[in-house]
Amino acid sequence: METKKATSLGKKSIIGLICGLILGAILCVIPDSSIKNDIIINEILNFIGTGYLNLIKMTIVPFVFTSLVMGITSATDVRQVGRIGSKTLIIYMATTVVASAFGILGGMILKPGVGVNLGSFDLSQSFENVETSVSKVLLDFIPTNIVESFANGKMIHIVVFAVFVGIAISLLGDKAQPVKEFNESLANIMLRIVNIVMSLTPYGVCALMAKTLATLGFDIIVTLAKYCASEIFLFFLFGGVVYGLMFTIFTKQSFFKLLKKYSKIALIPFSTSSSNATIPYSIAFCRSAGVSEKVAAFTIPLGATLNMDGTAIMQGMTFVFVSQLYNIELTWPMLITIIITITLATVGSPGMPGVVMVTLTLVLQSVGFPLEAIAIIVAIDKFPDMFKTVLNVLGDSIDTIIVANSEGEFDADIFNDLKPADADFSLMK
Repeated sequence: METKKATSLGKKSIIGLICGLILGAILCVIPDSSIKNDIIINEILNFIGTGYLNLIKMTIVPFVFTSLVMGITSATDVRQVGRIGSKTLIIYMATTVVASAFGILGGMILKPGVGVNLGSFDLSQSFENVETSVSKVLLDFIPTNIVESFANGKMIHIVVFAVFVGIAISLLGDKAQPVKEFNESLANIMLRIVNIVMSLTPYGVCALMAKTLATLGFDIIVTLAKYCASEIFLFFLFGGVVYGLMFTIFTKQSFFKLLKKYSKIALIPFSTSSSNATIPYSIAFCRSAGVSEKVAAFTIPLGATLNMDGTAIMQGMTFVFVSQLYNIELTWPMLITIIITITLATVGSPGMPGVVMVTLTLVLQSVGFPLEAIAIIVAIDKFPDMFKTVLNVLGDSIDTIIVANSEGEFDADIFNDLKPADADFSLMK
């Protein structure tokens, strides 16, 4: 009975997405009025959509912390945690560099900024200058007040603290057994709460889609359709080529089978535009694909903060897009600077919607590009941002499976459905 109920939830979520698109399209053609803008869009749809996202955010911090600690304490060798962490960081950084170069090359070939008329856009907005460096990025990983970090949902701080707590519990052994058991119980409680919140997904997805389309309108989407189409095409191409090759080479498994499994959770990152909000689903997905609990619970929360290949592609292509808008000639020093800056800017930025605009400011500023151009991107980013998050989450999952396979923590029989996995996968139904 529970499987049927869970399966119907997945179907309801698809129906909710379709209903949201239809409702948004209807609102686009209805003339502006206080009833449409103030009541329907800003009150009703905003309340349902934002309320759904807030409920998800409510579960993220305790779920990530308890799951990560549980994953680390389940490791019999503390040195294995170090190896897993090192491999994960290397893969995340490498794919980010490749993704940024991929976005730049794609922008040069597709030319999304050629032929776009700037006359209808307001480019008078100013944006806050952002500065960074390698040392600053690394120092930002270390929390100074963990209570504040928990309260503000600073995911990288929570991950670092959870790693220390998990290692300490493992080193203490029996002395910390009560804490270990309490954490495992709390992790199971949080998983149940996540299941309850996810039952609201069809309504949340419907409201979010309707508000997005009604707010953007058809005009701006059509005007910047070339930019959107180019960006989304690069997401699909990167996922199919780079991720496909990585997964096939390092795991010797079917990439198409992986995509079929991933399709069960892809609607969540698509509708929420948040890697953080998808963490419970990503962990469940990796577990259902044969990854052990200790690897999935460690690398997925880390990836939600550090691994944003979709964002790197978007910023690389947007850099070229802006250069084409303003007829700026690109040089090799510019390109190298941009790739380095994109890598630093995306590492450690929260996996939440809208954050990409802050890091994009830093990227454009690093080569002296006009920051006013971000006003153009802000107007349209929400739509491709949904696809971008789907790619980010897929990347987290693929990198996790690759790391797990290298550590002997990946069961190919579970991946190929030859034997059942020993975990609760109600989120995957």
